[in-house]
Amino acid sequence: MIKGLCQRISQVASAFLRQQKGSILIYTGAFMAVGVGGAALSIDIGRIVLLRTQMQNRADAGALAGAAQLDALPGAVDRADFVARGSMKAYSTALKNAGETLLPVWDVKIYEAAADHISRGPETTDDNAARFVEVIMERKTLSFFYAPAVSILTGQGASDIAELDARAVAMSDPYICKAQPLMICNPFDNGDGTSSSDLRLPAHHGKGVRIKQSGQSGAWQPGNFGLLDLPEDVNYGGGGGANAVQAALEAEEPLGCYAVLALGTAPGNKTGKVKEGVNVRFGQPTNDSSVKPAPNTMNYPRDNVMIADNTLNMGDGEWDREAYWTPRHPGVAWADVQGVLSDASRYQMYLFEQGIPYWKRNGNGGKETSMSLTEPSGGNWTPVDPSAWPASNPGAAATIPTDAGDPDNNYVDGEPPLSQTVSTQGQARRLMKIAIADCASHSFQGNATIPAKGSYVEIFITEESGGASNQAEIHGEIVRGLTAKTSLEFHGNVRLVE
Repeated sequence: MIKGLCQRISQVASAFLRQQKGSILIYTGAFMAVGVGGAALSIDIGRIVLLRTQMQNRADAGALAGAAQLDALPGAVDRADFVARGSMKAYSTALKNAGETLLPVWDVKIYEAAADHISRGPETTDDNAARFVEVIMERKTLSFFYAPAVSILTGQGASDIAELDARAVAMSDPYICKAQPLMICNPFDNGDGTSSSDLRLPAHHGKGVRIKQSGQSGAWQPGNFGLLDLPEDVNYGGGGGANAVQAALEAEEPLGCYAVLALGTAPGNKTGKVKEGVNVRFGQPTNDSSVKPAPNTMNYPRDNVMIADNTLNMGDGEWDREAYWTPRHPGVAWADVQGVLSDASRYQMYLFEQGIPYWKRNGNGGKETSMSLTEPSGGNWTPVDPSAWPASNPGAAATIPTDAGDPDNNYVDGEPPLSQTVSTQGQARRLMKIAIADCASHSFQGNATIPAKGSYVEIFITEESGGASNQAEIHGEIVRGLTAKTSLEFHGNVRLVE
């Protein structure tokens, strides 16, 4: 009996051990836990990637927008900071569970360039030196969905948050195209990397300036002539050297582009080539038949103070307008046009004589000039229409001076030689884009590369090149500072560097 009971118990136990009903539930439960945890994990990874990308995009956009404001003009640092912070509003749905969606900027930092001109240097508040913008995003905390699942699966606690941040650094890397290979030394350079003023400011518009001294050297420019190296990709008829310099100076649209944060000088005795390259604008002969003179080849007087002291390299913008006008426009008395020309710059006089309308700003002595309504900003701009002067005989004053008894003499006759066709550039034929270098702060001579602040000015060439010693002396008048806003040839290029 006992034996039979033991056998029965053995059979029941064997049957129980062989029973598999319900085991699938165990596997199903385990796989469901893993699957749900994996799905939650994939969602969280996606949220992390999305949020990090959105934060980085916002940092990149702010840094690039801010760097575009670093034009070395007054207020550049403040503008860069303002634009970097407010260039756009970025949101992220990944943060909805935290009750927020905005991705704000935490801090903006402005830096100057290091000694190599391409790396980020120390922080700065100097508008002239600022070249880099760093945007740092506010750190964001992201709550995870998968943490409870991981804890259940592993039996160990798992972090339920992730902290994300982002930053970007962009630099201003401007360049200018269709510019002449000329430079002048900054007259306001203090010799220690600072300047007492900026030649591009409206306060200096209309002032006479000696772009290049007579002779082969002088303190007003480095090396021999203050010439810049031509861009490496420039090829004027397959030649280089002095002939290429002349071609670049006389071209209506010079080839190539120049990086403006560093200037490379070109030494050498090119007196004749420089003079010829400049003077084609006045109608003097050139070997290139495609180069045409300006429509008005008149020479204009220098500033009174520069006439009184011929050693001065910069004037104050005051010149004898009546003494210029009276012998050259005998049909119209100065009194009849004095109301519109009493404070005119030489460039404005040049436009007036051709009958070209322009706008002038009443501030800064009335010497700020614009060729269209779309360009001026702010108030006090007055239109000048030469065809309306004088009131007694409209249009009579808008005539280029001529002297049939002394043709082709640019001091008394403004008509180009009859054998030459006027440039398609019109009045712009007498304008040049000139680089400004801090020569005192960066002692250099001959062939050298020096850091620059991206400073360029547009110059109206006031008289044919020659000078008392018949060397390649060049005189002009400041028309305006060049920036990406004022010149289509000036490109405020920016790029991310970090």
